[in-house]
Amino acid sequence: MLSCQGVSFSIANQALLENIHFHLPAGKTLAIVGESGAGKTLLSKLILGLQPEEGRLQGDMLLEGQSLIQYKDKDWQAIRGRLIGRVAQEPLSALNPVKRIEWILIRALRLHSDKRLSKYQCAEKIGALLDQVGLPAEHKRRFPHQLSGGQRQRVLIALAMANNPKLIIADEPSTALDSHTQQQIMTLLKQLQTRLNMTMVFISHDLQMVQAMADHVLVLKHGKIVEQGSVDRIFSAPEHEYTQKLLAPDAMQRITANSLSPLLKVKDLKVKGILHGVSFDLKLGENLGVIGESGAGKSTLAKALLRLMPASGQIAFNKQDWLSLAPKVLRQQRASMQFVFQDTAASFNPRLTIRRSLTDVYRVGNVSESPPSLDVKLANAIQEVGLDSALLDRYPHELSGGQRQRIMIARALILSPKLLILDEPTTALDKLSRKSIITLIQTLQAQRHFSLIVISHDEGLLELLCHQYLVLSGGRQLSFGKWPKQTADQTHEIAPLQVESL
Repeated sequence: MLSCQGVSFSIANQALLENIHFHLPAGKTLAIVGESGAGKTLLSKLILGLQPEEGRLQGDMLLEGQSLIQYKDKDWQAIRGRLIGRVAQEPLSALNPVKRIEWILIRALRLHSDKRLSKYQCAEKIGALLDQVGLPAEHKRRFPHQLSGGQRQRVLIALAMANNPKLIIADEPSTALDSHTQQQIMTLLKQLQTRLNMTMVFISHDLQMVQAMADHVLVLKHGKIVEQGSVDRIFSAPEHEYTQKLLAPDAMQRITANSLSPLLKVKDLKVKGILHGVSFDLKLGENLGVIGESGAGKSTLAKALLRLMPASGQIAFNKQDWLSLAPKVLRQQRASMQFVFQDTAASFNPRLTIRRSLTDVYRVGNVSESPPSLDVKLANAIQEVGLDSALLDRYPHELSGGQRQRIMIARALILSPKLLILDEPTTALDKLSRKSIITLIQTLQAQRHFSLIVISHDEGLLELLCHQYLVLSGGRQLSFGKWPKQTADQTHEIAPLQVESL
């Protein structure tokens, strides 16, 4: 069905992919795994004919025996969405922000239909698609920004499936979903694959999901294949040292809370129509994990705390009445509460380099620095999160999802906040990068002494970072309390808390 024959891709003198070979039979699933920046998403874009214009492509890619290299832009319009469907990694960036979900799906259906579809036929197909991915029919009237991250992810899956393609490229399809919805979506993809004999290229850092979904696994590191084989062989007897590291169990411990003075007290916080009376408190040095299904109101809670949307109730932060602060005073105080957004691509100005974006943070924070001193600080900030300072002069689209995620953490920490709110901070990270980020956050927290509010479906992440939990469902608070103590021979699952909330 799909094969790559010696595919290499470079920009200037930098090789991003080298000598990629694989063959994927019809109806089977190939999982591509590897660290952030390994070339996974780039390879998927090349299969879709979306190569960067300044790059040089060598080798060949075949779909049903036909070379994909020969196709022009006009030819690709009949292939993308019809023969090949794609579930993009960042849903907010992949969906048109000024169009409703209904319009987006109708356009996909009509562009690739052999005959003109009536309004009734489109409505019927859209209803069936939304039902397949577990979304209420009324969501078709919403704009992308009115959906949660998990709901947008499901819209992308519906969009990819709209025309029953022969090949699906799923780039982190379960990234923003809770564990229950993850299982639902993976079951759906498997059922559709079996019924339609659909071939799938599955990119993920979730190795448990890879083991459940894939027939064949390809391991990438720095744009090169280090190992490939059947899923059973890779998981039972990995040969390469890098693969062994990816599969090795984590051995990390939760940090101890050094709680001092009260930092944040929230009482009866409400956001009209979304959030219905949330209350909790947090001391300086403590961390809170926010749990709930997709659409439970977790990201809305974060935005309300940051005063990015209207809210009522009481928020006492850093000994101030946070909701009553005047705009000028609030602007001066924002440095003490920072946010790492869920969608990495939508969180940067695409026209600014990373250096310029980070420099603007210093300027907003009224930090006066000479150019040489500022350059040193920027280099240190990006190196703190495990990245090369050479990335400062790149644009956001030139970085992998995992690299952007780490730069967002660096950007948030520049102003030394007392409270850092992380919305799915390890969403786009592979296992090794995830471990590095967790260690980094723990180290920085011990050094700088700030508090965290962590919103995540990653149960292991919350177990390691958080001392308290807050369970939300349907915009309502179900429980709030201290996290069970972790012992050397026992870990406490978050799943029961979350399942009970559902």
